[in-house]
Amino acid sequence: SAKCIATVTAASEQELHMFVDAMPESSRTRLTEALAASSLPSVGADATAASDSASTAGNRGNAAAAGTGTHGAGDGIGGGGCDVGGADDIPTEWGWPAEPHDASFLRQYVSAYTKASQQEEWDKALQARSVGGSFEDHLAEKAFVNLLLNKEGTGEEKEGQAHKGIDINAYEKGKWYRFLNAKGDCNVYIHNYTCDVTATKPDSFTEMTPEEKDRLKKLGVYIKDLPDHMAKVYDKQQQIPIVFGSKDCCEALKTFAEYAKEWQLLDVTKLRRVNEKALEDSRRAIVNAMKWGKWLMVYLGDHIPELGEKICTTKNRDKFPIGLWQHGGLNNGMVKEKIYREDDKEGGMYVVREGFRVCVVLMYDSLVYEHSSMRKDDMNTKIPNFHYMEQMRCFTDQDIKKILAASG
Repeated sequence: SAKCIATVTAASEQELHMFVDAMPESSRTRLTEALAASSLPSVGADATAASDSASTAGNRGNAAAAGTGTHGAGDGIGGGGCDVGGADDIPTEWGWPAEPHDASFLRQYVSAYTKASQQEEWDKALQARSVGGSFEDHLAEKAFVNLLLNKEGTGEEKEGQAHKGIDINAYEKGKWYRFLNAKGDCNVYIHNYTCDVTATKPDSFTEMTPEEKDRLKKLGVYIKDLPDHMAKVYDKQQQIPIVFGSKDCCEALKTFAEYAKEWQLLDVTKLRRVNEKALEDSRRAIVNAMKWGKWLMVYLGDHIPELGEKICTTKNRDKFPIGLWQHGGLNNGMVKEKIYREDDKEGGMYVVREGFRVCVVLMYDSLVYEHSSMRKDDMNTKIPNFHYMEQMRCFTDQDIKKILAASG
């Protein structure tokens, strides 16, 4: 509330730190969100971390206003020798953060910032509803929404970085990075201090160093962006994506596949000892994903079983067909005839709905976010058609500092 913010404003910095440190984590998070929404700076390390989470969730422009990022002391990869002036040269009156945001945070920021806003999505939905009607019908629909439902946001106060324009000082100091927008069809430029985003190439833009590029490659794809990236690989490249991640990352993906309605989990860890129940559960998962047009996540966990020799055998082809490991391999009529049962058919047909896709998830077997040489050999020999899959790295917020530290 305004009263709470006024109280915080009147407190000294030391009092604020003591107050924040004594709060429960949930209350500390709510306070940080209130501070981020106001003109106040974030307070304390925990407040900074909470603001980071809020900004990376897709609040367009608010991350720059909050002045937070996912970098830590000594592990940021933005800036470097390509900065126009260092952090010590930046006047405090500019209101910039003390340190530049690293490239990993900036890439996530661009992805969230360039996605369609709620306003744009709502306008698109309204336009779809007005298909076949007149222009006047469309205007009337929008007027109704604006006046009665207030869904268009025309009454909202225009706040945040998106409505302020680019900080003129961003052309004098700091560094501009270039990343693809959320759709992947054009480049945009983002400043490593202000998070200003522009489609026009700034005069002070310089390419990332090889070290920065290597570190971004080491990170891979942010977990929230993974479904879109995998869909492009599966649909456009006609390849099955195999995703590598830490234990925490892979378990988060597994949990997501268990509960998301667009996903179906096939847990291969239950087949370390091949048994009829696990094979039947696998068949049901495959058929369910095919029938309802879902992503089928083949979860290997931290171990690769003898897939070709013990699981995907001729004996088990009516439960765990080898075609699972080939792009489009399950759409074969003979395969469907084997794995579909009578109660799986619809009108006597082996229905496969649009949207059915397959991906594989495998944990790293080391603490340095890499596969050991033994694991690499196992992937080549135990995973059918591994050479035809697209290998993808995935990371979470918790992984960022660890991965960057491991990469030197």
